[in-house]
Amino acid sequence: MGEQRDHQERLKKQTRDADDSDVTDEITRSMHLVLHHLVEHTPGVTGALVASADGFTLASRLAPHTEIDTAGLGAMAAAALALSNQLVGTVGEARANVSHHQSAEGQVLILPIAHVAVLTVLATTGTDLARLAEVSRESVHSLQRLFRGLATV
Repeated sequence: MGEQRDHQERLKKQTRDADDSDVTDEITRSMHLVLHHLVEHTPGVTGALVASADGFTLASRLAPHTEIDTAGLGAMAAAALALSNQLVGTVGEARANVSHHQSAEGQVLILPIAHVAVLTVLATTGTDLARLAEVSRESVHSLQRLFRGLATV
């Protein structure tokens, strides 16, 4: 009797683990679709990445032949947004809704996703910032739906 109960418990655990894995796989596929759409359909965007708020890369889509350390980029983006939150905290309690960095060679936008992740968008210098911010926010809204069960949006 005890053996049968142990076997049933193992089967239940395997089923839960498989269900969790299926959900995780579906979320990851959905993140990749959002990033693919952002990169492929937004002129000037050369890459996009989703990282957890603590800097672990969850999904990325870079232009072909782009060599970027996505693990390092995810960590830097999460840290940059955390610093932006500290900086804007000097003028009030609201959190940063975007962090923008620009150089002669390109620009980077970092946006929070439901306080559990960040979206990083890489673009060429000449990319229209207003349009870039708009499509980035649209992507954040799509990604927030994926994270809805993980945080209060």
